[in-house]
Amino acid sequence: MRIDVRRVVVVGLVYACALGLAGCTSPTAAAPSPSATSNLEALCADTAVALCANISDGIVVTVAEAATERETLELAGRLSELAAAASLDAGAVLERAAVDITPLDPEVSNPPRWRLPVYPGDSAEVEHRLRDILTVAAVPGTLGINVVDGWPSVTVASLDQFDPVFDAVSATPLFDAGGTYTLLSLDEQLRIVHVPDRTSNEAIHEIVDIARDYPTAEVLLEAPTAGLQFPTLYVARLTPEEVVQLDSRLRDPRLATADLDGYALSYVLASTGTDGTSYTNGTFGAVPTE
Repeated sequence: MRIDVRRVVVVGLVYACALGLAGCTSPTAAAPSPSATSNLEALCADTAVALCANISDGIVVTVAEAATERETLELAGRLSELAAAASLDAGAVLERAAVDITPLDPEVSNPPRWRLPVYPGDSAEVEHRLRDILTVAAVPGTLGINVVDGWPSVTVASLDQFDPVFDAVSATPLFDAGGTYTLLSLDEQLRIVHVPDRTSNEAIHEIVDIARDYPTAEVLLEAPTAGLQFPTLYVARLTPEEVVQLDSRLRDPRLATADLDGYALSYVLASTGTDGTSYTNGTFGAVPTE
């Protein structure tokens, strides 16, 4: 395939900088040599490559489904070197195609399995990040793995897989300091911002059970991804009767250890009735707030 390397500039320079990779300043634009052009064309013809996409000022290289971890790591290194040699204005991105599952909305494609800017950036750091991403991607049920401002997130394919995905992914190096887990759904049925020091695994599983027991509800455990990361559980689209049930459930003393240090983990339950939207506040295990 022919590549206009003068215009092969990555879509995600801002995304690369968000990842915190070194070298986020744009490289000096320069005319690529013929050898740089041919080398990029040769890379795109590699059996480990499924697609090289030229888009406005960018290139995205998609890894072939059959590519091994070793081949993927080697491809990332080659792409980084060739992007630098070609003096691309903003770099290059490597991604894995989305898992072949039926989209929930035919007008919205499933997210890439993962996406990682490989140039500009420190090659050793890029390799380390890619290894961590591949570890997460090996967990069944994971989709859409990415990192923004050092905070990782993953999309989970189904509610049935949410618990095992959380257990496996939260133990990986990429997510051991926390991360966001989002259920693949047309609406925000379930999203959990996991801060390990602030929410026990048992509480996380309780929240997943709530999403399972109230399938029409919106269940969100929100927390800042930096600073004071105290979370709050929000459950919306409940009936007034469901609010009463869930409020009693969350106040159960068995949930008093939802925060590992004994702080109150707050929740807000929302329902809409004839008088409009009403809110009920409380804490897991009825732990008193200071």
